[in-house]
Amino acid sequence: MAKKNRQPAIEMDIVVEGTPLQVIAKPYTAANDQPRFRVSYNGSPVHIFGEDRTQHKLVAIDSGSEPIPAIIEQAIGFALQKRTA
Repeated sequence: MAKKNRQPAIEMDIVVEGTPLQVIAKPYTAANDQPRFRVSYNGSPVHIFGEDRTQHKLVAIDSGSEPIPAIIEQAIGFALQKRTA
């Protein structure tokens, strides 16, 4: 079995509608070789972010955790794209 190349977590502070968010994103590669991020903000449950190829942006792609407000999802996706571009 190949050794996985672990990448360091990305920590960001962003502000959404006047509310500060501390975001922690842990990058990984999914089984289909697509980049993904395990994302938590302000201690929230983890959300999985991946690329939406039709929209060319990072979005929450999981449905198992509690819902993430659309404005927060968009802000985190945009910030992650800027950090990883």
